[in-house]
Amino acid sequence: MRQAVVNGADVHPGANYIQTGDSGFRKYLKVLKPKLRTKLAEELKIGDLVDRHIVDGDIVLFNRQPSLHKLSIMCHRAKIRPWRTFRLNECACGPYGADFDGDEMNMHVPQTEEARTEAFILMNVRQNIVTPRNGEPIISAIQDFITASFLLSSKEHRYPTSDNH
Repeated sequence: MRQAVVNGADVHPGANYIQTGDSGFRKYLKVLKPKLRTKLAEELKIGDLVDRHIVDGDIVLFNRQPSLHKLSIMCHRAKIRPWRTFRLNECACGPYGADFDGDEMNMHVPQTEEARTEAFILMNVRQNIVTPRNGEPIISAIQDFITASFLLSSKEHRYPTSDNH
């Protein structure tokens, strides 16, 4: 956590704000000089709040408006990539009604340990593979995913192991 404060808002993984328990004021780390951020990091105490960046493995909630049924918002684990976009396995697009034609998706980050645990237990993709409406699988391989799997595994197309990345 101290390193996140030292990194500040512009370096990942960093932090945007820090709120010390005694003052109650939020300090915006982007405008603070590195020396002051280092001093604040050294002075961190139990009870201070650090608004850090999302890192790999964090629990996030993902949805596409309108959220009309319980599978319209589900829990995923974040995998941070260098681009400014969300990436989603196409097998999980069914519940969202997403079809990669410019869909707008929303990501929410639970702020407490209770909220993260509740989201993981109740809303995790692995717990919601089957639709409660009629028991059919709603998360499965579809369209291009099946075609690509067929082409990659067909006997006519053999790829040397040195080309695998």
